Amino acid sequence: MNTLSISLKNLRRRPFRSAALILSVALVAGLMFSGAIGMKGVLSSITLGAKKLGADLMVVPEGHEEKMRTTLIAGRPSIHYMPGAVVERVLKVRGVKQASPQLFIKATSYECCTDVDAILIAFDPKTDFTVTPWLKEKIDRPLGRGEVIVGRSLPVEKGEKMRFYGMELIVKGYLSDTGFDYIDHGVFMTFETARDMIRLSRTQAREPLRIDEHAVSAVLVQLDPSVTPERAAVFVEYEIKGVKAVAAQDVVSAVKAQLLVLIRIIFGVGFSLWCVTIVLIAVVFSMIVNERRREIGILRSLGAKKKTVFSLIMDEAMLISAIGGIIGIAGGGAFLYAVKRPIMSVFKLPYLWPGIYFIAATACAVVFASILTGMAAAAYPVMRTIRLEPYEAIKGGE
Repeated sequence: MNTLSISLKNLRRRPFRSAALILSVALVAGLMFSGAIGMKGVLSSITLGAKKLGADLMVVPEGHEEKMRTTLIAGRPSIHYMPGAVVERVLKVRGVKQASPQLFIKATSYECCTDVDAILIAFDPKTDFTVTPWLKEKIDRPLGRGEVIVGRSLPVEKGEKMRFYGMELIVKGYLSDTGFDYIDHGVFMTFETARDMIRLSRTQAREPLRIDEHAVSAVLVQLDPSVTPERAAVFVEYEIKGVKAVAAQDVVSAVKAQLLVLIRIIFGVGFSLWCVTIVLIAVVFSMIVNERRREIGILRSLGAKKKTVFSLIMDEAMLISAIGGIIGIAGGGAFLYAVKRPIMSVFKLPYLWPGIYFIAATACAVVFASILTGMAAAAYPVMRTIRLEPYEAIKGGE
């Protein structure tokens, strides 16, 4: 019989105390695991999304720049419009390499329409560089009138029909998961389909669309590498009155600023709990060792080495910490999955689950840290006791 099996039996002898210690470790491990995975998911999502979005600048009507950031990050449609002629003017600005317009239309939940949490977005396939890169499968022909491609968060599949403002739309494809609600909840159509919908809504929808058929909501811009987004934004705002240019990097910076608040809260609470757990384990193991002084003294008098006695009790600390770490990871992961959407909605953050390798590496790191914490906390009281002579230990335990 080895020390590990003996330690396991000792833990079973005191189930309530063992469970309390395991729960303490599990709380800290769960918080650290879910915090690390959550932060990594948000950072990966915003970085990947901003990179693949492809736009260096987003030109919107003056006064709506903050709403545009909300649209991109949280997928909440910003209902603002400007004349379509802005696109040609943007193309003439120094440093602009490519420009593509988009039109945002708020989806309704009336009986005339498909009841899904969606944002309707018209885009120009001829100039687009933001939507088509996300296509899960290439479409064998140009998108036609009455046809759409949808984000992966919408509960529809290729070939299904959707209905908005009295117009029936056929899903011709879907996009990869991005973590950006703007894309994941988007129903993307051509400007021709959007204009047909605007006209049809006047007679077929309970809530008609009051949008100029040639209006746009935003112009997404790619720049020449020789011009910085900051300089280009100044050029755009100087040459075109009544608009604002939002740099994509500003969106990333805004999200990272919000993340700092979450990171400080999560790791501040986590650090406090970790300190409390270390103290708790140290105190409990001091009590355990004091209770078992006579037992330790007898073992020593029968020839057990200090190393064996030390291993016996340290194995208990390792088992408690390892079990607590594993339970904490499982609980933290389940908690994150359950609260991910409401938390991201409140803080207006995108989210894309990290890769399996990062999750596995984080889980291993948290379990290792939990074991190290438990053993470090138990080491001092154990070392103090095994230094006693067998007679002193037996007498002290009586």
